[in-house]
Amino acid sequence: MTSNPARQLAAEGVSLWLDGVNRRQVSSGVLDRLVRELGVTGATFSFGGLTGPVHGSAYRDRLADLAAFGAGPEEAARVLAADDLRAVCDALDPVWRTGRGTEGLVCAGVGQTLDPAAAVAEARWLHWIVDRPNLLVQFPADRVGLAALSRCLAEGIGAAAGPVFTDRGYREVLTAWFDGLEAALAAGRPLDGLSSAIRVPVGAVDAEVLAALPAGTRPDGVAQAVCRQAGIAVARLAFTVHERLFEDPRWPRLARAGAVPPRLALALDGASVPASVGGLVAAGTVHVLTEDGLERLAEATLLMEGDTLSGRHLSARDDLDRIEELGVRWPELVRSMEAAAPPRQYWEWRALVAAVGRALAGPEGR
Repeated sequence: MTSNPARQLAAEGVSLWLDGVNRRQVSSGVLDRLVRELGVTGATFSFGGLTGPVHGSAYRDRLADLAAFGAGPEEAARVLAADDLRAVCDALDPVWRTGRGTEGLVCAGVGQTLDPAAAVAEARWLHWIVDRPNLLVQFPADRVGLAALSRCLAEGIGAAAGPVFTDRGYREVLTAWFDGLEAALAAGRPLDGLSSAIRVPVGAVDAEVLAALPAGTRPDGVAQAVCRQAGIAVARLAFTVHERLFEDPRWPRLARAGAVPPRLALALDGASVPASVGGLVAAGTVHVLTEDGLERLAEATLLMEGDTLSGRHLSARDDLDRIEELGVRWPELVRSMEAAAPPRQYWEWRALVAAVGRALAGPEGR
């Protein structure tokens, strides 16, 4: 077997996506290189990654045009985000054309996360202005986000949800996904090419668990090792739910109409690479890594054990029990993480709007 970690994962059916893609990575050829050398087949985009760069030279001319046109901060921020998203979608278009709706995808969050009607309206606008079939609009996995997810899928707009922290949460996303696809089918919309994804934040869960250790607890090697099983445990429980979608009585009819399952996107951070990679392997899943994480993966040595997600739900629950034995109140931590996700996406958008407003004002506004 080849020692190239990316090729090893690809041989197991695992895709690699670039997390937090930006304009620099497109214009400098970094994204093309990652596609060519590591087999990267998708990307995610967040407003937070655009907030700092809008003051740089890459956006100066565009901002000058928008200011001359009289665009306000909100309108200008949407235009800049759409420009960048279009460039990323175009860079991954060759992958999309050969991926049959499952590869070459670009997930981008919406800023309106507190009201379903506003979230859907923004998703429609983003879908229209970017005008690329491989764009997925991403919503939080809460009541507002799941209502928006179903509505967008029903209208033929590719959509994603996340972050998801529990198997219950994953089940709720799948329910919304099924509802959306059934509505699209009833409306006579084609399901082939209608893509979706569900994000499970493996690395973020590990970090939150470590931070939640009781004060005075010394995170020795054993405790750290136990805590770093939390994200893998969540991923394994989510994958158990993911597999069962094929047993749902609604699935055969949707599959005959061309539907493809949502991608289970497992987001890793730097500390998760390469330690967690081998424990998150199953055909059809995605590992989502930053540029730094992908580079670390390329230099790593992996001992592949085949499928390490299927049939692991019992051991995953045992791992979460051990975390509680260390004093981490897992149910409370889950509620905290779920509550923090929607406003975080909203405030990232507001921070971008504020940054664009300062850039439009010129040097005196910075």
